[in-house]
Amino acid sequence: MGEIEGVYKLRCNLYGHSKDVRAVATTNDGRVLTASRDAAAKLWSPLSDRVAYEEKQTYTGHSGYVTSICAIPGNSENPDGFVVTGSRDTTILVFPLGGGSPVHTLTGHSDTVSSLFWSSDILISGSWDHSARLWKGWECVYEMNAHAGPVWSVVVLPRPNQGSSSQPPSVLTASADKTIKLWKDGKVCITFKGHKDCVRDLSVMSDTHFLSCSNDASVMLWAVSGECLATYYGHSNFIYSINCIGGSTGFITGGEDRTLRVWRSDGTCVQTIHLPAQSVWAVASLPNSDIVCGTSDGMCRIFSASKECQADAEDQKAFEDSVAKSTMTVGDVGGIKKSDLPGKEALFAPGKRDGHTIMIREGDKVNCYAWSAADQQWSAVGEVVGGAGGSQETSGKVLYEGKEYDFVFEVELDEGTRKKLPYNIREDPYFAAQRFIHQHELPQEFLDQVATFIINNTKGMTLGMEGGGQYVDPFTGGSRYTPESGVPFGGLGSSGSNRPDPFTGSSSYSTQQAMALSSASEFFPQLLPLKFESCNPTGILTKIKESNAILPSESQLSDAVLESLVASVSDASSVDPQNLAPLEIALQWPAEFVWPALDVLRLALRSEKLQRAWLTKDKGLGLVNLLVTLIRPPSSITSQLLALRCLANMASHEPGCCVLAQSREQVVSSAVEISPYANKNMEIAAATLLLNYSVLLTKTGTLEDQCQILSGAGAVAMCSKDTEAQFRSLVALGTLLAHSAECRSLAANLDIKSVVQVLSLVTNPCKVGECAGHILRLL
Repeated sequence: MGEIEGVYKLRCNLYGHSKDVRAVATTNDGRVLTASRDAAAKLWSPLSDRVAYEEKQTYTGHSGYVTSICAIPGNSENPDGFVVTGSRDTTILVFPLGGGSPVHTLTGHSDTVSSLFWSSDILISGSWDHSARLWKGWECVYEMNAHAGPVWSVVVLPRPNQGSSSQPPSVLTASADKTIKLWKDGKVCITFKGHKDCVRDLSVMSDTHFLSCSNDASVMLWAVSGECLATYYGHSNFIYSINCIGGSTGFITGGEDRTLRVWRSDGTCVQTIHLPAQSVWAVASLPNSDIVCGTSDGMCRIFSASKECQADAEDQKAFEDSVAKSTMTVGDVGGIKKSDLPGKEALFAPGKRDGHTIMIREGDKVNCYAWSAADQQWSAVGEVVGGAGGSQETSGKVLYEGKEYDFVFEVELDEGTRKKLPYNIREDPYFAAQRFIHQHELPQEFLDQVATFIINNTKGMTLGMEGGGQYVDPFTGGSRYTPESGVPFGGLGSSGSNRPDPFTGSSSYSTQQAMALSSASEFFPQLLPLKFESCNPTGILTKIKESNAILPSESQLSDAVLESLVASVSDASSVDPQNLAPLEIALQWPAEFVWPALDVLRLALRSEKLQRAWLTKDKGLGLVNLLVTLIRPPSSITSQLLALRCLANMASHEPGCCVLAQSREQVVSSAVEISPYANKNMEIAAATLLLNYSVLLTKTGTLEDQCQILSGAGAVAMCSKDTEAQFRSLVALGTLLAHSAECRSLAANLDIKSVVQVLSLVTNPCKVGECAGHILRLL
């Protein structure tokens, strides 16, 4: 095989998406396809100047973010070809390449469609529902079910030269269960084992060899007969995507360490391209060996090794400046002294490998340099100088952005630009470090250094406490409670001293003594479900009478019956199921009039006596089916909201919990599918329902059950604008993550981390960002 020639430099930026570009693909004639969390896909074509690309088409139709994409070449019947997209909404849409509405909708998967691959006349899809499917003529021919985790990548091996086109295709699937499987005719032939974490992507080199990349930060070369021939290292974090460069002269990878890397076919990393984004989600190559990457900043970028196709000096400088501002390193922290660092003379020696970084003392400053093996030179990637803004000796508080802190460390991110790192001694130093890293887009590998710096400069202080040993209520930010000595706090329970409910600030809760400190936080695990308790009998009665009056006279209930009905549910402790027969009639009202009856049902479901009468056997499942129907369009927004609240309140007692467990898949799917939600109340209701499921599933759920809740809570957290909904979604995630190592591994495989990272920057209210910070520590 030949080898890569030339140094890749920026060709152009593709602006157009408003959120992460999660998938990229290319066409045989050099066009680029992108898929994004903004629920759209786009087609880009090169301009005549041989450098720039322009947006030609936008493909819309999915109700969730677009997670996978591929191109179908044209033929005599369809000369332009097609674009195929997979989405979080579980569907696959087929669009004409030239744009317009989808001409085919493929359904069958029950979770995110994470990967698509076209070969000859077949389409292969992979999904988080643990399966892959083979489609022909837009119909599913068969399913491939054998993985124990989400399927992240699917590819088809090329047939040997002597192979007949009538032979069944050989399909490879990569999964979060850490394995790769080879399939023929829907049956597993070989299982490839070697990766220590989720296998994220595959790329075929020939009919006998392929590559895989993983969350374990490694690339593996495999023979299709089953042997691992080599393992390559270079990335310092998850590797999300891998793709061979034309003719298998090499390959490219992208990952969570902010880099796009270029490799020779022998596994030597020859170039590391730093990017101004946290995650490099997807990579692809063009027929001319240019390379494409999609990143978490909503951008797609193209790099070329051909000087004729590279951007001009001004654009190159702008790109380099954006990298320098976003990939800073930290100097003078974690016990490193400036006086111990080398001067610029160290830059005369070559780096040990491509991407190798060193800190250089330049006068009073410390600069970070990265080695480029391709250019054979060091390049500056940023500067940070640490300093203390407070100490024990000074005591008192430091005011920063209207809030008081025990310490404010001043950090210089770029020449002339200083940033503050605020810290209170009651905070977890790792959370404060994580918040600072994400706020200023610093490399994740510096988490330990920043946290160690905080710890070293706050020695002697009692972490986690302030004001005489009282804790600030992490849910409300105001009221305080005192945990029992020596017992970790963070959930609802039945023993111990009473504390304010972290969501309402009123009803009490206590700790679960068995919870280990390593997995608990002041935000989670949640031990009891939440309820929607607010009761306004006068308002409810007015609305139910209004709906009743619109109905035909033969369907109406008397005012006296309605008054008695509303009065009977006002106090949960005194609900008598025998008085609620009229409610069963009201729940059968037409969808546009039924919502006041749903509000009565919400209050009634707070009663254990009512649940035991109404939620047993088929009657409970029938009620759930009614509520699920009302969640989905074309129900009114108010009916959707109240149906979600009713389902959340079902978790109040054991009968409701049993029914919810039986109906989990349809309930959660319906609650998540209607996102983005019409208003903040719906966001909170959906988040609460998922939070309650997380509480139930830590007791009785399987890993597959927990997978759906993790996925759903991540989706609700991502699409919600209301901070309380974001917080409740985070607590749902944290409750499951604190439950087991399997849940934490699963969350990493479901891309939960990227959503949580965004929320870790929320400072108002602080409980959102702090809760997200604790979850990042678990991940």
